[in-house]
Amino acid sequence: MKTALACLSSAICVSMLAGCGGHTLYEWRGYDSKLYEHYKNPAEQAKFHEDMKEVVMRAEAEGRVPPGIYAEYGFLLLEEGNRAAAVQYFQKEAARWPESRVLMEKLIAVAENRVKKPAGPAQPAGAPGAATAQPAGSQEAMR
Repeated sequence: MKTALACLSSAICVSMLAGCGGHTLYEWRGYDSKLYEHYKNPAEQAKFHEDMKEVVMRAEAEGRVPPGIYAEYGFLLLEEGNRAAAVQYFQKEAARWPESRVLMEKLIAVAENRVKKPAGPAQPAGAPGAATAQPAGSQEAMR
């Protein structure tokens, strides 16, 4: 009787633990391996674009979009010059993940060319093209 009870309890535990594996909160669809392949072969950007599009579409279909996926896809679109679509994905990321809002607003500003360009750095003295201040009359003293 004790062995039957021990076997039954073991079977229940195993079946409960088996149900825990394989489920994730988000739908990644191999994102990490696809990103790694893109870093190894950056010339294959068209393939990476299609892979990312698939990750986004399937995650949306299942309602399990991982954090950062919209931003990653938006940045890819921005690199390809599709600014309007990039802004849409940055907005989706900010809406889905409020903690990313500040960064997404900055990326939206970049995509919309609303970024103020800082003045160039000051040239060090003696650098080519740098203005050099010379005391009055110093030119005459050198002659």
